[in-house]
Amino acid sequence: MPERTALHDELAIRRTLAVYCHRCDDGDFAELVDQFTTDGSFAYLGEEVTGHEQLRAWFESKQPPDRRGKHLTMNTVVDVDGDRAHAVSDFVFLRLVDGSPSPAVAGRYRDELHCVNGRWLIDRREVHVMSVPS
Repeated sequence: MPERTALHDELAIRRTLAVYCHRCDDGDFAELVDQFTTDGSFAYLGEEVTGHEQLRAWFESKQPPDRRGKHLTMNTVVDVDGDRAHAVSDFVFLRLVDGSPSPAVAGRYRDELHCVNGRWLIDRREVHVMSVPS
């Protein structure tokens, strides 16, 4: 395993956050929940789910094929403290409307992460929306 540096940690965290988006968009919820610690949690619009089983069921119910789109995440700021980290990212979620991508939700992710056996995983993701999905 390569020596951990601040740059290595930040790139690994950014990768975890990107893989989360790819797996969600692709409907690969088993791999999506593997981006979380075993007792990781996700909070969105007053709902909160914890643990891989609840996370997978929640994502499957909220992201059926006809509601999927594309998550775009940007402006990520990562702060690492040992095996713990915080990340804040802006996001836009696009859906196809009449054949064209259209913003459905925008906001900010607030993530707490933990390095487990050399791999950065999400402990908690809070989603703060500036627009509410229809």
